[in-house]
Amino acid sequence: MRDVTATCRKIWRGDGWMRGLLLSSLFSCALPFPLGALALAHEADAPNARASQPEISDSPRLSFIRPASDFALVDTNGRPVRLSALRGRVVLLAFIYTSCSTACPLLTQRMAWLQKELSRSGLQGSQVQFLSVTVDPERDSAAALARYAARFGAESDGWRFLREEPERLQPVLSAYGEWTRPIPDGEMDHPARVFLIDSVGRIREIYSLSFFDERQALVDIRALLREAG
Repeated sequence: MRDVTATCRKIWRGDGWMRGLLLSSLFSCALPFPLGALALAHEADAPNARASQPEISDSPRLSFIRPASDFALVDTNGRPVRLSALRGRVVLLAFIYTSCSTACPLLTQRMAWLQKELSRSGLQGSQVQFLSVTVDPERDSAAALARYAARFGAESDGWRFLREEPERLQPVLSAYGEWTRPIPDGEMDHPARVFLIDSVGRIREIYSLSFFDERQALVDIRALLREAG
């Protein structure tokens, strides 16, 4: 069991495509969860999600995973946001819903810390854009998303919260492997993944909550900014 876990951690420290493969295959790395639970953050014990995170790498190898599927959604002010229009900036794309009480607020809190760090360097908005897309458009109105953004102190110029009507949103969710399943107490299970997209529109990293460390994400973002020159 320990050998398998150690092997998984070695893979995780390797190239970005290997990490993407690890997540997309839903391999559990011998953690005490059912197969696939690693990527399904809402089925995991969110407060303990850091327990399985590897060390921070100062020299990340962010290999090309696949092109980021383009989309056009609307923000909390009703303004359209097209992913391809953000070329030239590094994009951090997350999928959340506002009534979540476990994984989503923890993920958003980590992104809020990351935004503050980037803002101190003058990078947020001008060179780095955050996007949070709801997976629950029927309950997440524009007003609900705006309240959620305010709750975490999200700076609107560099972090936009997006939605659309269900029939228009579904193709976007499908393109990024997002699905939802109702669970008790009004919660929803879904893969709480975060996609790191470079300035030319390529996915270079895919984080799950269990492996999303805002400190590593900061290093990864800066690496992509240096690469873009």
